[in-house]
Amino acid sequence: MRRTDAAYGLAILLREIAEKVTIYTFSNEARLVPSRRGMALRDALDQSQAHGGTYLGAALERVEKACREGYERLVVITDEQSHDHVSNPRGRGYVINVASNRNGVGYGAWTHIDGWSEAVVDYIAALETGDGPRPE
Repeated sequence: MRRTDAAYGLAILLREIAEKVTIYTFSNEARLVPSRRGMALRDALDQSQAHGGTYLGAALERVEKACREGYERLVVITDEQSHDHVSNPRGRGYVINVASNRNGVGYGAWTHIDGWSEAVVDYIAALETGDGPRPE
């Protein structure tokens, strides 16, 4: 399984259970992904752009400017490697690391989650309701 496959699976899950979701891919730039579900979303994610080098900081700046009404939470599914500086999120920010890389971008005001499964969504919900453990 590729890291992108793990990211696609989590994006599909979030699309299905969240009230409102806006999905971007990021690599050399941020691209808004059309509103799709299931495997159609997976295909849209995969075809949105070439997935290679990552400028996550610039991508997040673009996403935050596009979300003029703000957002409740920002979930970044990544291998945690970036060619540029990643600023703190304006609100709740989560970095889900789908790779084995360490010491990446998910620190500071970001809640950092290593590993992935459908349980990460439950973990985020538990953190926000106060029912879960506090991250270190």
